[in-house]
Amino acid sequence: MRIAILGVGGLGRTLASELRTDPRVSGLLLADQRGERARILTAIRGRVPIEARQINIEDTAAVVRAVRGYDAIVNTALPKYNLPLMEAALQAGTDYLDVSAAGPRVRGGKPGILEQLDLDDRFKAAGRTALLSMGVDPGISNVLARDAADHFDAIDSIRVRSASLNKEGRVQRFPVYSREAFLADILIPPTVWLDGSLQEREPLSEEEEFPFPPPVGPQRVFMVSHEETKSLPRFLRKPVRRVDYKVALEPNLVRALIALDHLGLLEDSRMIRVGEQMVPFRRTLLAAFPETSALLLPLDGLEALAVEVEGTRGSDRLVRRGDIVFSHQEANRRRSTTAVYYLTAVGAAIGLELLGEKAAGGPGVVTPEALDPARVWKEWSARQLPLVWSERPAA
Repeated sequence: MRIAILGVGGLGRTLASELRTDPRVSGLLLADQRGERARILTAIRGRVPIEARQINIEDTAAVVRAVRGYDAIVNTALPKYNLPLMEAALQAGTDYLDVSAAGPRVRGGKPGILEQLDLDDRFKAAGRTALLSMGVDPGISNVLARDAADHFDAIDSIRVRSASLNKEGRVQRFPVYSREAFLADILIPPTVWLDGSLQEREPLSEEEEFPFPPPVGPQRVFMVSHEETKSLPRFLRKPVRRVDYKVALEPNLVRALIALDHLGLLEDSRMIRVGEQMVPFRRTLLAAFPETSALLLPLDGLEALAVEVEGTRGSDRLVRRGDIVFSHQEANRRRSTTAVYYLTAVGAAIGLELLGEKAAGGPGVVTPEALDPARVWKEWSARQLPLVWSERPAA
């Protein structure tokens, strides 16, 4: 496969490193609006040659020219570029993959992942496949839910829970992934799928203490906007009463950012003077957050993902659960990155491998729960990544 990676920040660099060791990959294109970020990676040793280009990914015609002849393109830039890059993939005749979705363009509007799914007929007509939101969560979380759901006759609820801890075992105060993506996630009203429809909730609502496995332990989690609540109820091929997503957060940080948003300070048009320049307040605020992909020393701590599916099998009511716990130190040892970036890159790499094998449920626009879990776990275990399944009677 020849693969074009669009957006060469922390995730794009990690994905390039992961793919360059894969014997199924024969060439990589790294494209970024800051050309130097892509060119630096051409010096990485490996079997697969890397080409670097400076491209404005908002320029669809330029993207089409650059990626024509590649088998798949991947958006590892911000999810707001998903729809334009899907259009570029159609025009260039390539498959497409991204790792997360944007929120509604206007409050109360259609979520970004549902807008992407509206392109299904066009991808089918083109004989191409678009695999959406294939990272770790969303992505691997969807596959966990699909695998667990296959063990039940009927499904009552799906609970997706995530946590990032520092070396003291406390929740990370700042995001260990894209700062812009984090901000977008917490400012979009979260949704829960309940009794046949998506319902909005308030940010940080429905707080609970969730028992992650050792050494993570119990953590307070809060409701946050995420893709699983939008896609899982539609594509599991079984009725699902409830789906929700909650994450362990520093609530004071989230409340402060929501307050700034309510004051209008996070709008792109709100400018402040810094020295002799006028810059967006939003950009200045985010610049104060640690940039994990630029840290000189590896992070300490853990990343945890748990997916619980509660349902019935015969006369038994059970909870089937999958747990993944991975350390930042191990991610740094493997790919000089964080656990979040590494696991997200692995999810994307597995998705690309299945696209290349025509085993991703296409042509058309598909979500990760369309993938065969056995194929995914084969690739997962080949990388010696953790996954623990358990079952218990439902309370």
